[in-house]
Amino acid sequence: MKKIFITLGLTLLLGVSAAGSALAYSTEGAMYYNEGLDLYERGEYGKAIESFKSAVAKDPDFVDAYYNMGSLFEYLKSYQSAIACYTKINQLDPDDMEVVLKLAELYHKVGNTERALFYVTKIKEGDDLYSRATSLKNQIVVASQREAAKSSLTNINTANSTNRSVVDKFSGPTGLAIDSRGILYVASYTDNSIYKIMPNGQSQLFSKSPLLGGPIGLAFDSMDNLYVANYAKNNILKITKAGKVYTFMNNITNPYYLIIKGNNMYITEQGNNTVVRYKLY
Repeated sequence: MKKIFITLGLTLLLGVSAAGSALAYSTEGAMYYNEGLDLYERGEYGKAIESFKSAVAKDPDFVDAYYNMGSLFEYLKSYQSAIACYTKINQLDPDDMEVVLKLAELYHKVGNTERALFYVTKIKEGDDLYSRATSLKNQIVVASQREAAKSSLTNINTANSTNRSVVDKFSGPTGLAIDSRGILYVASYTDNSIYKIMPNGQSQLFSKSPLLGGPIGLAFDSMDNLYVANYAKNNILKITKAGKVYTFMNNITNPYYLIIKGNNMYITEQGNNTVVRYKLY
């Protein structure tokens, strides 16, 4: 049988495996095999593959034919076909770690992380290929993490595009809060106003008091009094249900957000890089 040691391009190597032997195969199988090698040398890769297929049809255990056919499929970027060839070799010779590593590489190329890790972890410490296998394993894990992050972002974006709708338009909208009746309130930093959006979708001006100056954070207490982080005026305003506005707290440098939990109001004081807690009652 002809021994082949040829490169395709600069990266692909076809060779006769150690398990192969001319005496192990039928005359007809060997004839198709050698025909495949000749066709390959003439650059007729498709016909070469057909000859290797004929060789394995005559001799189903023809490892060398599977190997060279798999190498050609890989070169032609028919990765699934290459995987099928190398999988057959792995079944015939499970201890061939070169083939195991090749399967890991191919599954990584087609994006099948689970199968890639299955094969690459078969190569144990002490094996000559362990260093290459470890490097490949790291690549697979990193790629898997990137794909997971990308998939998560895609799902978020898809949900946003599917469920998103514009409630209304405001000038410089900042804080949001909902009262006990389900009415949404929106702070408008640019025009120093507070708007409310009714459950039916209609919006109306709630307050445009001269006390308002760069409102940002909004929060309701249990009695539906609205508190406003008045960023530009360094204070907290309180607006009653009836719409009466008065200064609730002074000397808060650039208040940003508000949260009310039980009897406590928490304020982020951006100007002093602090969080302030205040007992309401």
